[in-house]
Amino acid sequence: MLLLVATVVTGCAASPVADAKAEASKTLQIYTDTEPLAERLPKLGRIVSAHWQQEAPGGDSRVPGPTDYFVSALMKLDPGSVAVLTASTQMEPAVIGAGPESIAIPAELAEFAPAGAQWVHSGVLDGTLVRADSAKLYFDPGSDTVYLSATNVHLPN
Repeated sequence: MLLLVATVVTGCAASPVADAKAEASKTLQIYTDTEPLAERLPKLGRIVSAHWQQEAPGGDSRVPGPTDYFVSALMKLDPGSVAVLTASTQMEPAVIGAGPESIAIPAELAEFAPAGAQWVHSGVLDGTLVRADSAKLYFDPGSDTVYLSATNVHLPN
C-alpha cells in the first residue's frame, strides 16, 4: 500500500523536463527571412536583412475566434533608403525605454539593434508605410535601420 501511494504522489509532481520545455516554448523564435516583411511592407523599399518575432498571445487552439498577432522587427534597408523615406516628413527624436513615445525593443532583438542609433519617429509615416491595426515605425538614418512594432500587419491593397 505504501508503495502505491509513493508512486501516485511522484507521478503527480511536476517534471523538471516538462517545466524546462514549457519555459522554452515561451521564448519567441527570431526569424531572419525578409520575404514575409517585404510582402507586407513594400513601401519601405528593399529589406536587406531582418531580425523579427511574431507573437500571438491569444493563439491557444482551445479558444475559438480571431487572434491578434504582434510583430517586432529590426530591418536593414538599402543604403540611403531611410533618408529618402524620412526626408519629406517632420521627424521627432525617440529613445529606447518604456514610455509611451519610446521604443521598447524586445530583449531577444536588442542585440541586433545598431549601436549608437539615433532613432526618429513620425506618426504620419506609421499610417502611410504600414497597413496594420496599429503600427509604429522608428528610423535610424545612420544605419538605414527601421524598427517596427505592430499589431496585425496586413497585406497591401
